[in-house]
Amino acid sequence: MVDWKEGETTRNYILRRLLAIIPIFMPNFWVGLLFIWMFSVKFNIFPTSGMDGVRSVILPAITLSLTYISTYARLIRNNMIQNKHENYVLYARARGLKENTIHRHIFVNSLQSSLTALGMSIPKLIAGTVIVENIFAWPGIGRLCVTAIFNRDYPIIQAYVLLMAVLFVICNLLVDIFSAVLDPRLGQEQ
Repeated sequence: MVDWKEGETTRNYILRRLLAIIPIFMPNFWVGLLFIWMFSVKFNIFPTSGMDGVRSVILPAITLSLTYISTYARLIRNNMIQNKHENYVLYARARGLKENTIHRHIFVNSLQSSLTALGMSIPKLIAGTVIVENIFAWPGIGRLCVTAIFNRDYPIIQAYVLLMAVLFVICNLLVDIFSAVLDPRLGQEQ
C-alpha cells in the first residue's frame, strides 16, 4: 500500500520515506557524537558531557530515543494502513461518523502491536545506555557494569544481568496486563 499524499511528487515521497527510515539504521554512538559536534561544539547550545542540569539531559535523551521513535512511527503507520480496510471503518463511514473520529479509532486499534513492542523496548533501552553513558560521560548503571567487567567484579556483573532479566519480565507482565485492560477480548480463553 502506497500512501501518496495528494499532489505529492515522487521526489518528495522518497525524501519523506527516507527521513522516516534513516534514524533506524544510525548507531547510537554515531548519533551521539554527531549531536555533540553540532549542538555542543558548533552552536554551543548544550554541554558536551557530565550532569550539569536539565540541559545536559536533552542530547542523551534524543540520542537514545531517535531509533525508537522512528521504529514506532513506522509500526503505527503500517498498522493504521492495514486497519483502514477493516470492516469497522467501513461501518463507521456508513454511519456517517466524522473522519477525525474514524482516524482516532483506527489509531487506538493500531496501538496494540506497538504496546507489545514497547514492553521489550524499555528494558532494551535501559540495557543499551552503556554506549550513551560513555559518550556523554554520565555515571550510570551501564557504566558501572563496564567498570565491573574491567575490574572482574563478578557480583556486580551478576546483579546487573539479574536486574535486566527482572526488568524484562516485569515490563512484559505490565504490558500484558495493560493490553488486557485495553482490549478485554485478549483475556478471554478461546
